[in-house]
Amino acid sequence: MFEVETLSYIKTILPFEWLMLGLYLLVILAISFGIQYFRIRKEPIYRYYLGGLAAKLGSSVIFCMIYIYYYHGGDTVSYYETSRAMTNLLYTRPDDFFQMLFSKGSITTYMLFDDRTGFPWPYMFYDAKTCMVAKLLVPVLMVSFKSYLVSSVMLAWITYTGVWQLFKMFVRYFPTAEKRMAIAALYIPSVLFWGSGILKDTFTLAAACWFIVSFNYFFIEKKVRVRALIILLISSFLLISIKPYILIALLPGGIVWIFYNRIVRIRMRLLRYSAIPLIFIAAFGLGGGVLSLAGDSMGKFAIDRVLETAAVTQKDLKQSYYQGNSFDIGEYDASLAGVGAKAPRAIVAGLYQPFLWEANNVVMLFSALESTLYLLFTLLILRHLLIAPKRFFRTLFGHPLLVFMLSYTLFFAAIVGLSTSNFGALVRFKIPFLPTFTCVLFALEHVLTLSKQAGFYRRREESVSEPVLQKSL
Repeated sequence: MFEVETLSYIKTILPFEWLMLGLYLLVILAISFGIQYFRIRKEPIYRYYLGGLAAKLGSSVIFCMIYIYYYHGGDTVSYYETSRAMTNLLYTRPDDFFQMLFSKGSITTYMLFDDRTGFPWPYMFYDAKTCMVAKLLVPVLMVSFKSYLVSSVMLAWITYTGVWQLFKMFVRYFPTAEKRMAIAALYIPSVLFWGSGILKDTFTLAAACWFIVSFNYFFIEKKVRVRALIILLISSFLLISIKPYILIALLPGGIVWIFYNRIVRIRMRLLRYSAIPLIFIAAFGLGGGVLSLAGDSMGKFAIDRVLETAAVTQKDLKQSYYQGNSFDIGEYDASLAGVGAKAPRAIVAGLYQPFLWEANNVVMLFSALESTLYLLFTLLILRHLLIAPKRFFRTLFGHPLLVFMLSYTLFFAAIVGLSTSNFGALVRFKIPFLPTFTCVLFALEHVLTLSKQAGFYRRREESVSEPVLQKSL
């Protein structure tokens, strides 16, 4: 494992790596137990800390085993081997490493590697976004002695900070629904699996969570401004560098959140309701303007090219070489009208596919089961819309966080559905919005149920205090 290797997938996880994993897990769990022990008195929410971390680390180990023994390689191994070559370059020729680190992938920088360092995979090295992931992995490999298994677990531990902070934010807004919020942020199976290995998605999931949390601190709660701003800028940089379309989905929703947080305080209902459409128009206009200014760094995801990119990508992913592991929302042209016509179908695909009958392997079957649960729970929530539509909309649009998360989720689901036709890609691309989507569903069910119960007791006792409901809202 520690020998310099050329371009060939690792075939197995060596016994020495399992021994290392045991030692590293003891250290990780000891540190994490200390964090929980010292924080739980002031913040009882930390009783969920070790459980969520254990799920994350366990998923990372399962991810490694499936990709080594079931898939016999894949992008995760390519990321690892590319980063390993970079790590070897740092050890042997530090000057060349830093030249490579701050340069784009090119023939010149590729020639810095040799038989002593091993060579990165060309298709990853020459792509700026995959190369960025490999570069970010270098410190992880250094502290993991270049072990694939240990590096994966270490990365899962580091990125756990993002989902944990998102969970804490959820609970601050919905303190009477802790267990449901824990499921939404910490225990979604597909998020655990695809967000715990050496992949782009592990980095972008953590960056998206940190973006939402720091955005809330800086713009909504207005706390710890300098720290929150720094985290916001770093997470934005990571998203632009790895998966720009996540920022495309986050930014308009974030602007909606800022304005809507102020609009709901207006007492005049007519003025408040009249302002809501203007908020969404202004948000998407401002979001589009900011993204246009960042056009060069966004590459093919620049706002003037994103529709064309989506159409071309969606068409490519339907080709026969994907062996039928795909779905089809129909052809569309790269225009606002063409995209708008397909958006509802794309949202359904992003939120609820693959369906059970579309799963053609074990991994996809688990994703299909999860999607089915989301569909059933959505239908369960919609029963409140049929029974008490006024109460449903008052609950949804009375909470700025829910408005943000729903707009972000739907916009992201549309992007994923429009630009993806391959199920393997779909289940990975959707994980950044699954925690927010789950939070919306759980929060609506929780608050609407409390509201219904409060109304029932009000009718029976003529008056009732609603501290729990008010605290949830």
